[in-house]
Amino acid sequence: MMLPPHLSFTGVVAMDSHRAIGLRGGLPWRLKEDLALFKRLTMGHPILMGRRTWESLGRPLPGRQNIVLTRDASYRAEGALTIRDLSELAALPLQDPEVMVIGGAQVYELLLGHMSRLSVSEVHGEHEADTFFPEFRSLFSQRVECGEYSGFTHVIYHK
Repeated sequence: MMLPPHLSFTGVVAMDSHRAIGLRGGLPWRLKEDLALFKRLTMGHPILMGRRTWESLGRPLPGRQNIVLTRDASYRAEGALTIRDLSELAALPLQDPEVMVIGGAQVYELLLGHMSRLSVSEVHGEHEADTFFPEFRSLFSQRVECGEYSGFTHVIYHK
């Protein structure tokens, strides 16, 4: 996979202790502070997501360049840029060279090896889920706790 060399990739995800990230097209929990943290972390950056994540949002997220990665050549995401291959990022006039990868599981899996950082809201407890984040800990050498919130701990993993 050829990725533009001038870009960096940061993953942003909330997961529980079993790496659960989704349930029936949505989040398995409702954590207001996590949503606020997500907004702060991604504001002013391009956000890259798969089609199902885009459809679960229901609208473009303001203040961020929304980019949808899909294999469906006819798919259109109103209010977002649509790409079929990650190499297409090179031709886009991105608002910032740090691309925030926001899901779903297939997009995380595809880009995990290319992420320089991974921002994780470690949600306390175990939750019913049908979508999981890929195993990642062996790819990152440093784990830094950044804050304790109601229901989760914010951690950043660095390579």
